Formats: sequence, structure tokens, C-alpha cells
Amino acid sequence: MTALWLTVVALIALALALILPPLFTRHSAPGMSQQALARRLYADQLAQLERDQDAQALNAPDRAQAIEELQRDLLEETSQPAAATHSVKPWMCWGVALGLSLALPTAALLLYQQVGDPRAAAVLAAAPPGSHEQTRDDMDVIVARLATRLQAQPADLEGWMVLARSYEVMQRYDDAVLAYRKAIALAPDQAQLLADYADALGSARQGDLGGPAQEAIDAALALDPQHPKALALAGMLAYQRGDTAQARSRWETVRNLLPPDSEGRRDIEANLAQLDAPATPSPPMAASHISGTVAIAPELRNRVGPQATVFVLARATSGGRMPVAVLRLTAKDLPARFVLDDSLAMTSDRPLSRFDSVTVEVRVSASGQAALQSGDLYGTVQNVVLGQDNIALLANEQEK
Repeated sequence: MTALWLTVVALIALALALILPPLFTRHSAPGMSQQALARRLYADQLAQLERDQDAQALNAPDRAQAIEELQRDLLEETSQPAAATHSVKPWMCWGVALGLSLALPTAALLLYQQVGDPRAAAVLAAAPPGSHEQTRDDMDVIVARLATRLQAQPADLEGWMVLARSYEVMQRYDDAVLAYRKAIALAPDQAQLLADYADALGSARQGDLGGPAQEAIDAALALDPQHPKALALAGMLAYQRGDTAQARSRWETVRNLLPPDSEGRRDIEANLAQLDAPATPSPPMAASHISGTVAIAPELRNRVGPQATVFVLARATSGGRMPVAVLRLTAKDLPARFVLDDSLAMTSDRPLSRFDSVTVEVRVSASGQAALQSGDLYGTVQNVVLGQDNIALLANEQEK
């Protein structure tokens, strides 16, 4: 028991050592807002993640999860109104310090007498990981709050950038495009912004990098001819057009710019390997398509209009947010028979026939956007093997 109390005393002393010094610290930038501090911290942490990944101390899935958590924290900070700053008198610092020195141990003792139990640590240790993670609804609320704040503060460049990237994570690509346009209007000479904008346009247009996306890619390269993402997108655009020589030139340039063992370099090398691969005969039809029927559940049929857009899409089972094939119908056509094959591939380098199994989804969208919106209907069939012809795809759920 003595060891327990010694541990308690040590922890209280440590807490006071962490809490009290900041009360007497004079900051060199008293005018810096909480939002600016949050953004600086976000940038530092993001740079550290990049260094960890380059050093192979962090794998790609963990990095993606860490970036999503950082963006969520930044969204929380930037969506709140800026707090007013107040000057603090020295006597106030001493008063707070004395109060904390007395109140913290007293409160800890009283709390332990009421609810203390050394076995509680075992209960906490057994709690499942991730039990306190924010849900998608929480993310929707935070993003909506940020969007509302930006309407009142349209000159917040970093806010628009965070909003655009949040929309991309949520697969709301049309909204991401609009947010990127706001950011570019504030900073038209940033190659990274233009490349991100082109990428979002491609996602919103089912992989098509022509037209406005190409203009953004060209503008980014005009500002920075060695920008990796713009060069990679330019290579993909050339590949989509059948210009393999230009695609090779662009991707080789990107490869030489990236760290030797980085994930981005491995992706580019895979693209180059695809260019070098000998042409092979197309597999038989039985192994390069999937088909079945698609319908709306009778109890939900009256919740959508006859002109609502219906997306039937296939995603690779192994992961990735980009569909590999998409078919567009209208609600008035359902129930209907569908066929997904390589002719409906999003990009020529990822045909449906490349995958052994996929997840097939139906989305009924009143807005015409492929990303799920509130009120949209959807349904999913998992682990569909290529060549399967009896899929029964039913839109039987509604997005909240």
C-alpha cells in the first residue's frame, strides 16, 4: 500500500510540474490565435509522419490513419470561433499556482476515497481499442461547422484547404472541387493546390483528367515543373490518351524525385512496369465481367423520384476508395439487369478483369453525386467473383 501512495504523490508532483510552469512563461507571439497554433502543430506533426514513413518506421495504413486523426483534430480547432485573448497579471499566475498546488492533491484524495479501486486499472486495460473514436456522424458535424464558419470568414485559406481534403476523405468530390476553387482564388500560385484540385476533379468525373483537370495540371507544372503530384497526374493523363511515351517520361521524372523506398516511388514503378509489360490476350468473357439484377426495396421505392441517378459500381476487395467500374442508370429503369466489364473501367490501368473478386454497390442519388448523401439509398454485395452472373443487388438501406 505504501508503494501505491508513493506513486500517487509522484504523479501529483509530476502533474503540478507540467501545469505550473506555463503559467509563468511569456510567449514570444502573444497575438497568435489558438487556430494558428493548431495549424502549426498540424504541419509539424504531418512533417514528422512523412519523415517516419521515409525512414520505414511507419507503414502506409498507419500513416493514413494518423493523417485522418490529425485532420479531425485540426477540423475541431479551426471550426471553433477564435477565442479572445486577455492579458494576465503576475499576481493572477501566483494565485492560480497556489490554488492548484492545494486543490489538486485534495481533490485527488477525496476522489479516491469515494470511487478509488486499484483494480480499476485492469478494467481500463481490458477496454477495446478505438472505443472512443469519433463516428462518421461526428465528422459530418465538424465538417459542416467548418463550412459554416468559412462562409463568414471566406479569406481563411487553410480552412478551405482542410475542408477540401475532408470532403475528399468523405468521398464528396464535387464539394471538394468547390472548396479547392475557393482556396485557389486566395492562393492562385500554389502548385500543390492546383494538383490537389486536378486530383479532386478527376475523382468527381470518374477518373477523367481531361478538360479543367488538365488545365489545372498544366498550371501546376508551369509554376513548378518538378512537382511530383502534378507530374504523376500528367503521366496518368497521357496514359489515358494512349501516349505511353509521354506517360513514361513523366513517371520516370517523378520516380527520380521521390525517396528510394517511399510508397509513392513504388506506385510510380508499378505504373512503369505496367508500360513495360508485354501485351497479353484478354481473358475470356466469363472471367472479365459480373452481372445480375438491381432493384430498389419496395418499402423505400416512394422515397426517391423517377429521375434519381442510380450508380452500380464495383470496388476492389483488397481496398482503395476509387471504383474500378461504374454503370449509371435512372431510378425509373429499375428493376433492371446490369453488366459490369472492362468497358466501364474507371481507368485503363485498373480494368475489372485485373481483380479476382470485388464488392458491388448500388447507390440511388437524388443529387446525381456518386458519394453518399443524406437520404440516398444504397445496398452492397461483398466478395463477388468475376464471371458471376446471378447477383441480386438491392438498395435496401437509406443514408442518415
